[in-house]
Amino acid sequence: EVMELIKWSGCLSVVTNESTDAQDQYVLHILFVLKDTSDSELKAVLADAMYLQAVKYNTISQAIVKCLNTFGVVFNNTSAFISDNASYMSKAYNQVLQGLLPKSVHLTCNAHIVALASDKWKTSFPEVDKIQLNLITRYGKQLVDLIKWFESCEIRVHQAYNKVVDLINTYEALKGEQHCGDAGIQNQCIKTFIEVTEKLTSYYDPDSSENTSRFTQPAHQFLKAVRVFDPLQICTLNLDTLPLDSIPGFNRSCRTELEYYWFHAKGCSSELLLTAFWKSEEPRFPNIANLAKQYLSVVPNSVDAE
Repeated sequence: EVMELIKWSGCLSVVTNESTDAQDQYVLHILFVLKDTSDSELKAVLADAMYLQAVKYNTISQAIVKCLNTFGVVFNNTSAFISDNASYMSKAYNQVLQGLLPKSVHLTCNAHIVALASDKWKTSFPEVDKIQLNLITRYGKQLVDLIKWFESCEIRVHQAYNKVVDLINTYEALKGEQHCGDAGIQNQCIKTFIEVTEKLTSYYDPDSSENTSRFTQPAHQFLKAVRVFDPLQICTLNLDTLPLDSIPGFNRSCRTELEYYWFHAKGCSSELLLTAFWKSEEPRFPNIANLAKQYLSVVPNSVDAE
């Protein structure tokens, strides 16, 4: 069944999560996320659960390659590697998998990143009274809603960057507002807004962040660029500054088609389905359409692997 789904879908994302069992043995869960038969959903299937002697970059990469070979996955059809932000996961991709999977990108689970930012509320208000609880519920809900949004199986990687930026902008605006008559609580609120925006900015726009962070979203440039495959967004993007090189295979032929696609997109209906759009437009923009079909199916989270 898995092989048939791989054959039908054409491309897939590899999602991983490591954990321990009841005997404290290391287990690596490997999932394949593929396009479903619907036009807007992605399907996650458990490909393997492997016991590891140790969790290191080489054992991780070896296990993933073995799994891909078992199912006959064409390496060029692997669009993304999604993991947590552990250093050995980054090393597994950067030193091994990236070379084997040349058309892939590495994403850190976006739901995890937002959850890390939301922890700032717990740190700022360790002892919660009624007033503080109301503030945490009111403003923390936006982070919780974003985590749930990232956990969806719908095709939405093209909206991921905008969702994070919208939240950053919302919190930036809240820093200048009055939230509580108690000066101490007010200051804690402002401090939390600042820390959340700094945390998210360090992951999604590290070049503009004032703080140098050990961890970033390795696919932050890709998440900006993949918006080009949304005809409802392309007319609002500055194509001269968009990091299109972060999309594997976005070559000169794609850039030649880009101007015609831009003009065509101006007349698109807001009701369009992306997958249906690119199926119908493939004869007109074959190079961009092929990339759109591959990278719009990238899942922006690793939740199903947990």
